[in-house]
Amino acid sequence: MKRIYSIFGMCVLLTLSSCVEELQTENYYTFTGETITDYVENRESLSMFADVLRRTSEPCMIELLDAYGQYTCFIPDNDAFMAYLSERGLTDISQLRAGECDTLARNHVVKVAYPTVDMPDGVLGRPNMNERYIQISVDSGSIYVNRTAAIKVRDEEVENGVVHVLDQVLQHSNAMMTDMLRENPRISLFYEALVLTGFDQQLQGYMDYEYEKYRREDGLAGINDRRTEDNKDIVCPVLYPMNRKIGYTGFIETNEVLAKVGIDTTSIQSLIEYAKQVYDKTFENDRNAYGEDDYTNPKHPLYRFVAYHFLNRRIYTEMMTTYKHFQENMYDATDFYETMCAGTILKASRGLSTKDQTRLNRRYGMSHGYQYSIEGVPVNELEMYDGSNGVYYLIEEPLVYSQEVVGTVLNDRMRFDAATLMPELATNGIFRNNEEKCYQLPDGYVKNMKMYQEATVWYSYPVWGFWCWYGDEIIAQGQYDFALKLPPVPEGTYEIRYGYVPMTQRGVTQVYVDDIPCGIPIDLTLNASSSSPKVGWFSEEGLTPDEIVKNDKSMHNRGYMRAPDTQTMGANEDSNARTLQNLLRRIVATEYLTSDKDHYIRFRAVDENGKEFMLDYVELCPKTVYDSPTVPEDSH
Repeated sequence: MKRIYSIFGMCVLLTLSSCVEELQTENYYTFTGETITDYVENRESLSMFADVLRRTSEPCMIELLDAYGQYTCFIPDNDAFMAYLSERGLTDISQLRAGECDTLARNHVVKVAYPTVDMPDGVLGRPNMNERYIQISVDSGSIYVNRTAAIKVRDEEVENGVVHVLDQVLQHSNAMMTDMLRENPRISLFYEALVLTGFDQQLQGYMDYEYEKYRREDGLAGINDRRTEDNKDIVCPVLYPMNRKIGYTGFIETNEVLAKVGIDTTSIQSLIEYAKQVYDKTFENDRNAYGEDDYTNPKHPLYRFVAYHFLNRRIYTEMMTTYKHFQENMYDATDFYETMCAGTILKASRGLSTKDQTRLNRRYGMSHGYQYSIEGVPVNELEMYDGSNGVYYLIEEPLVYSQEVVGTVLNDRMRFDAATLMPELATNGIFRNNEEKCYQLPDGYVKNMKMYQEATVWYSYPVWGFWCWYGDEIIAQGQYDFALKLPPVPEGTYEIRYGYVPMTQRGVTQVYVDDIPCGIPIDLTLNASSSSPKVGWFSEEGLTPDEIVKNDKSMHNRGYMRAPDTQTMGANEDSNARTLQNLLRRIVATEYLTSDKDHYIRFRAVDENGKEFMLDYVELCPKTVYDSPTVPEDSH
């Protein structure tokens, strides 16, 4: 990720209780200067923000920001507040309602200290106290917050964090996704298609209120996840999600981008013809499955064109891929996401060759012995629009599920981080969260998950030093029996692989695909060292490339594979996970998959002692790759 200067460590997020932070004793220190509250109260030019803080309810912000903790506070000066009030026909802070003061105050506070050296050119890693993300951009040496608010005074260090003074009041849109799209004249043709297809009605969700029955007063799940940090065992409490919000992410072309490919942006018919040219070829068997003007039919090309631009999760591009535990100096980090167009996925890439910009449906560079040059669709991450139930980005080229995407971009080994298969985790701030929190997944919380009996399943957040792909994992205990829906990959024969980390505290699991058991149960305690003849693992030291390929095939014939060499060993970024004996991929099945039917991978406890289960990632590798007659599958 691009940085303004350089990266330093982020401070620890502290737990809020009532109006004042209650911290563990080791986090206490002596105040020797101003707190954030002192800072605003001691400067007349910031008096209006001080008044806002005093008028807040729970948490009482004027007290909160005078207590122990680490915060970033973006403070609009009085000139900024006068402009804000004037826009609303007001003249004084006292005319704002208490609820408005709550929103304003919480919009400007992040519960971790961010000096400008730690700010990315994108969104901050932690949301503000309203659970909305703050966008940072740099232009000619000036730093802007949410695109338009300039930082006038930066990096004022105080006892409980850092202060930045702004020339504008930060406001976050409360508009729903469809309202945000309607209000942007630059995407008027896309919005017209959105309404014509009726897809605007698919973007109306905000909160699943049925989930209230799962809520706990303290938010605790009653179980703990063991952690190892600096060779000391620590306990990480596992939480219940407090809500199940519904969210969406869109990638939208402007009229200008559509015009560049010959679409008349004054004519919806021109866009319809463009969509037919693409989707009648990709879905050739469906050419007669819709009426010419049956635009609300999910098989109509215009409907497919619109739907492919959306994910049924709220996710920021910085989280769609991650460099954690990844050889970022050698490869692009990638992940794959199911879209709201039935039977389709898209690939997100970011890293070495993408010039630090997220690209969609990219396949570039050497892969399985062939050179590819599909650059993918660039996402303009500084053109992000963030509303109450979703976020959308402007993109710089048309995004379509074309024959090239199906036949080339996705004709590849696809590795899905397990949590990527669960949209609710991203929408609710659980997925790849920076708050170092684990969350239990109650039965019914994840729609892509089936629980055949009550089980304890939780998401373990990314941790430096864990032997996991991208650092996070899914853990289960007890007599678990659950299944995850596989993504709708292009039709064909695939090897289905299960990535995991064998450890002594783990048990034995039986894997199923579509409820059919796949081979014998897998003993998750046996690593390549303890079961060397069975796994066929070997040291590569001193071997020729041909000998390595031969031994890889021998392991493959036994149903095992090494960890990918794109993965690092824990926190050591210069290492290679391929050399570790306790990182394995197990080939569980070879199946013919179709995108018009849901397919599931299921895991069931076999032993009765309730030992731990771990799921790192799922790989779907097409026969054209794993069984190529000319080029062996690469080790990435």
